[in-house]
Amino acid sequence: MSGMWSQIVVSILSGGSKSWNTTHFSDMAILLSDCQNVASAEVPMAMETVTAAISKSGHTDSFLAMDAVSAANWLMTDQSGQAGQQFQLFLGKHGHRCIRESEFREPSWGLDPSKVVPIIQTMLKHPYGSNRKSVSVEEAISQLKSPVSIVGKQILKWVVPKARGAVANRELGKSLAIEVANHFKCAYWKLSDKMLAEGYLPDKDLIFFLTHEELGMVLKGSVNLVAKAVRRRRAFSNLTDMNFPEISVGLPQIIRDDEEEEMSTSVQMTGMPVCHGIAKGVARVITHLDDATNIQSGDILIVCYTDVGWTPYFPLIAGLVTELGGLLSHGAVVAREYGLPCIVNVRRATSVFKSGDYVILNGMKGTIEKMNKEEE
Repeated sequence: MSGMWSQIVVSILSGGSKSWNTTHFSDMAILLSDCQNVASAEVPMAMETVTAAISKSGHTDSFLAMDAVSAANWLMTDQSGQAGQQFQLFLGKHGHRCIRESEFREPSWGLDPSKVVPIIQTMLKHPYGSNRKSVSVEEAISQLKSPVSIVGKQILKWVVPKARGAVANRELGKSLAIEVANHFKCAYWKLSDKMLAEGYLPDKDLIFFLTHEELGMVLKGSVNLVAKAVRRRRAFSNLTDMNFPEISVGLPQIIRDDEEEEMSTSVQMTGMPVCHGIAKGVARVITHLDDATNIQSGDILIVCYTDVGWTPYFPLIAGLVTELGGLLSHGAVVAREYGLPCIVNVRRATSVFKSGDYVILNGMKGTIEKMNKEEE
């Protein structure tokens, strides 16, 4: 439904034309800038209650000094007091989520609470907050750059609330789907424990490189399938380092390193504007969430894509750029909730820009530009 309502809005903005430009997407970002009850945006808010409780308890320094497992164990004990209670409430509501949450191989926060700790520690180290401003439908319509007729504006007054509500419903639907899938995820992890204990598998992770039918065959004594799973896992690690075109006709062809170097290395790149504003600061290019602890307050985050595992870092950053995504992608939706200048669909951004570059992100024009700080 969110896609349908959004298409209706963009059609009105474009006057029925099938040719949509940056101005239309920029206006669409304004109209969708105040969606209420977005499930993904609730994650950092819930984490903020945990960090506030830790700070209030006076355990900030000791918590920051702990490793992830020790800190998670402490939060699960009575000794952690209000902080532990808030943490357990967080897991009760959002424990089914995590980075790459659709993958059964990736333990959810509920299965492995220690995965949440580095995020909480980062939030404790740096100030955070939201730049979000409430924008009524009437205010949003008054800011449009597209030439919309009086009749069109009247239609938008009725359609935009539907589109905003559909965005929240879309995020809720995704959360519920992940919650259902998490029950299966937990079951497979429990099965992997039993298969490891009984000698069917050499390690738990291997279960995710076998089909459900093959698992039954392994339980009947098929050793060859275990060897095949080992080969699959080895191949998988190589596949994840490969790059492919966004659209392929026929057999997908790998983009070679020399081909990547031939692509544009311009100091300015353009994408789709999904949240307005201008941000100036240091670029932080992150290709693996394990490196997210390097994010500093005020950074402009440049990533391939985001999912809910990235959300807790949004209050720390000043802007967001993703290589993939659209108006309704996770990064776009949550960036609007936090008032972060954001552009998406900026191909090769993580290769063109480097951490430490001084950049200017224009969320209205849909551009990100590398500059010398003196040129500002």
